[in-house]
This record gives sequence, structure tokens and C-alpha cells, in this order.
Amino acid sequence: MTKGGSIILRIYFTLVAFVTLMILIFSVSDLVNIALKTYVFPKADRPEYTMVCDLQYQTREQCDTQKVNDEESARVRKQQSAVRDISLLLVAAPLFWLHWRVVYRDLMGEREEKKEEKKS
Repeated sequence: MTKGGSIILRIYFTLVAFVTLMILIFSVSDLVNIALKTYVFPKADRPEYTMVCDLQYQTREQCDTQKVNDEESARVRKQQSAVRDISLLLVAAPLFWLHWRVVYRDLMGEREEKKEEKKS
């Protein structure tokens, strides 16, 4: 930012840097969660409430089909979540870098100005 830059611009760049940092943190943590549940703790990804098959109203084939459909739906939801998190990373990372760079330069510029004032 230029010397004597607007306070509104400083607030804007700081807020955008903060918000994009939070997006990065949440999307990375969600990706780590998905990876841990998929590869390290696969039982943690099982549904807590399973479908109960009532053989009075459904055949065994219908129950098996429903179970397969539920498992496929769970995999689809997991992949959708991973795609969302990766897309958030791809968008938020450059935005964070650009805005943080401006905030950092402004902060370092103020420190240098204060040092020069103390020397004078």
C-alpha cells in the first residue's frame, strides 16, 4: 500500500486475508478428516444408524439393493466433499497470498518508517 494509505483499504486487505486463511484451514482440515477416515480409520466412516430391513414388506434382494445404494451414496458424498475442499483451496490460496503480501508489505513499511523517525 502507498504511504498514507487509506484505513479502509488496510481493513479490506486484512479481512480478506483473514477470511481466505480460515477457508484454507477448514478445507485442509476437512481433507485430512476424509483421508483419515478413508485410509487410517475406515470404521469411523461407517454410518451410525443402519437401515433395518423388514422382510415382511421387502424381499432379501430389495434389502441388498438398498444397502448397496446407501454405500454408493456415502462414497458419492465423500467425493463431493473432497472436490469442494480442493476447489476452495485452489481459489482461496492465491487470494490469501496476494492479500497477505500487501498487508505484510504495509506492515514492514510502517516499521521502517518508525525506525527512521527514531533515528532522526
